[in-house]
Amino acid sequence: MLAQLRTLLTLDLDAIDVRKGVMGVVAIGIVVIFVAIFGTVGMTAGLAALFVIMADQPGSLRDRSLAIVLTTVLGALIALVAVWAGTSHVWVATLLTFVVTGVATLVSGFGPGAAVRGLLLSIWAIVALTFGGDTESAVQLAVAFALGGVIAAGIIWLRDRALPEPSAEVEVKAATRTLGDLARSPLGWFSLLRASAAALAMALGALLFPEHAIWAALTVMLVMKPKAGEAVAAGVLRTLGTLAGVVAAEVVLDISNGQDAVIIIGFLIAAFGMAAFKKVNYAIFVLFLTALLVLSQALIGESADTAATDRLLATIIGAVIAFIGIGVGRWALARSTEDGGGAPDPTTDELGDMDTTPG
Repeated sequence: MLAQLRTLLTLDLDAIDVRKGVMGVVAIGIVVIFVAIFGTVGMTAGLAALFVIMADQPGSLRDRSLAIVLTTVLGALIALVAVWAGTSHVWVATLLTFVVTGVATLVSGFGPGAAVRGLLLSIWAIVALTFGGDTESAVQLAVAFALGGVIAAGIIWLRDRALPEPSAEVEVKAATRTLGDLARSPLGWFSLLRASAAALAMALGALLFPEHAIWAALTVMLVMKPKAGEAVAAGVLRTLGTLAGVVAAEVVLDISNGQDAVIIIGFLIAAFGMAAFKKVNYAIFVLFLTALLVLSQALIGESADTAATDRLLATIIGAVIAFIGIGVGRWALARSTEDGGGAPDPTTDELGDMDTTPG
């Protein structure tokens, strides 16, 4: 575990990418303009296109096409339920988080492509809860997600036509597994733990931070990993980065004296840093992301101080829940091993054999 912490705490300065930083600023600007013109519907379509493009993983044309269709359809269905419920319906939001997170984690056993798509749909389910409204809004945003998926499919098709790549069957071995096999494997146990932790974080977030209910659940999703060392490292780095980001945002707000021009400059610097330093260190990436979120609240007239406090507390709560989940898993693994007559390997840093890669 200490070796993984040292690795994740290392600053890879060669990974600074100014080009991506500029692209990040442009992308954030386009999103702001898009939302200003089309509102939440436009944001949903844009997020759908982004998620579907990210879900397109290497493989045969048939597998890729099926993945695009499934991601679009499931994303639209998730939007329908999530937007109808919103975080105000605490128990519906909690149940949706549990089901989507559990299933998405379980299907990651089919290979890296399935793992990416599952994670994206889990994140989408949590994010879509913030768009909660009435039935009409749910239908509109479900249609918007479907439209975004169609747009993404067109973009992928045009990209492949311009830059063709040889297709390959990359997940044949993983595809021989069944959901039943996965459910009975250590991955099934991890799926249950992760779903329970995310659901608990969603419930607590909705009750304690109603304006920013999803932040604790997102922390669990991004921190809780099969390998305990990686989970602890991610949790520590995310918490430290969040704290630093809150401090940075408060400094900008303090020196701005309420002037939007200064806040906008800070917002753009945060957008640049988030993209340019993404691969340098996870804590630094979270620093810029947190500053971006807090400053965005100030720009839209919301309470930045409340957002900063909620962000920090929700991150700590989410990380603690993830750590407890990993601890429960390791305890259960040790008990199971002892009951089987063996002893757990003290050198292992994994929660059993919960490997999400094929094979």
